[in-house]
Amino acid sequence: MEKHPAGFWLLVAAEGVMTAGYAVSFPFLAIYLSTHRGVPMAWVGVFLAVSMLVASAAQFIGGEVSDAIGRRKVMVFSLALRSVLIAVIAWIVYSGAGLWAIFVFHPLGMFIGSFFHPAARSWVADFVGPARRLKAYGFLRMGNNAGWALGPALGGFLAEGSYALMFFVTAGVYSVCTVIVALSIKDAPGAASGKFSPPRFSDGAATLKNTRFLRFCVFTFTMCAVMSQLVVSTSLYSKKYLGFSETEIGLLFSINGLMVVALQYFVTRVLQTRRLTAGLAAGAIFYGAGYLAFGFTTVFYAAAAAIAVVTLGEMAVSPGLQALGANMAPRGEKGRYLGVQGVFQQVGSSAGILVGSNAIGDISPFFQQGPWFIVAFVAVVSSLGFRSLGRKLSPEQDGLRNPEAPASPIESPETV
Repeated sequence: MEKHPAGFWLLVAAEGVMTAGYAVSFPFLAIYLSTHRGVPMAWVGVFLAVSMLVASAAQFIGGEVSDAIGRRKVMVFSLALRSVLIAVIAWIVYSGAGLWAIFVFHPLGMFIGSFFHPAARSWVADFVGPARRLKAYGFLRMGNNAGWALGPALGGFLAEGSYALMFFVTAGVYSVCTVIVALSIKDAPGAASGKFSPPRFSDGAATLKNTRFLRFCVFTFTMCAVMSQLVVSTSLYSKKYLGFSETEIGLLFSINGLMVVALQYFVTRVLQTRRLTAGLAAGAIFYGAGYLAFGFTTVFYAAAAAIAVVTLGEMAVSPGLQALGANMAPRGEKGRYLGVQGVFQQVGSSAGILVGSNAIGDISPFFQQGPWFIVAFVAVVSSLGFRSLGRKLSPEQDGLRNPEAPASPIESPETV
């Protein structure tokens, strides 16, 4: 059995449950705003992009704070407060309160929630050595997608009756995850420096003096712009141009999640003997091909096949990005480096949502598949970028050599 730190499998389970709760409601927020509240599609894209942009700052702050006070405290704080803010959104939807309230509390919830991810990824990197991180992050991805397989289908069913109930369910699930993490996660001895000072963005900017890490962040940005099309752009395009119902849209997302649960381990086994950058380059091509095919679909089964191709790309790219970022981070600064990488991920996703949703609103009426050609082009650029980066990294940074090497001197001998 794979040796991972104590609490690892409970973290995998918690992320799966959390993702299921998130997927019950938030993938349908764009449809709710545009269909039930009459917000123009372009403005929906701007709002969701700005929300993600606001959350990007939390990636850096969360990483910095977790280096200082410990990963567990940051994760518990983030989950607990996010559950409260989601409950507020549920009440807003239920009561029909003004849209301004959603425009305030959704970005705030995303900001608070984004503290969790750099802390969780850094916690894994504290225990797991460079060559084994792809597999560890792959297991986390499987947990996420187990939730993603269940959540959208349930959300699509609930959307037919009550959008408010969807968000109440999400808030309850986040509360459960708070308890799981609080009871099961312990930080590695010495992981927290104990020296807390207000995070300074100049410290984060200093990481970009590492030109290889800067290049990695640039192509992380372009890759995440491509990846972000899965939820907002595909749901808007499916609703407006393909005529799919919320239930069918939810099933598309569930297909994505089920595939990752079923195949992620095997894809990771194939990729773990290869350079991380090679897997990222190949995954980017699958993303581009899948999205381009999706643009030309006319029936649900063809759309499902296109999403399957996109998912093959996801299984290579998502854990690969996390593993490569952790491998490039110096010891003692993993939270900072992964936080800065998270900023580029969030800003890239924000840009992708903004461009994708507006392209569907402005370009598709004249050239329906036009937005998907743009997405495919950016995917190819990302693929070439990762290939060029791979020529500048050491084998260990790129996920090769000595699979049993410890992550750092703070590695705990307690494993499961």
